[in-house]
Amino acid sequence: MQLKGVSVPMASAILMFLDPRRYGVIDIRAWQLLNAVGAVSENEKGTNFTLKHWLQFLRILRDLSSRLGVTAREIELTLFNVHRERQEGTLYEARGGRR
Repeated sequence: MQLKGVSVPMASAILMFLDPRRYGVIDIRAWQLLNAVGAVSENEKGTNFTLKHWLQFLRILRDLSSRLGVTAREIELTLFNVHRERQEGTLYEARGGRR
């Protein structure tokens, strides 16, 4: 993240490509779904991620991947796809409706 233009989501994508078993990409869809189910309680819109958000997201991914015997990337992709299938309205609108 010390590289110019590399934010938390970009850094997470780089790490995912290096080791998808241990890393997934933090993004708005996965975060909003985790918020909707109560796994995270802050940043409900899923924007402007901080290092704190990334570490919390990573703990959740790794816990689920360990319990389910799949990669962190598979957990993240599942979160992304479930959100996409259930999304109502536009992606960046304030939370409301079914997720």
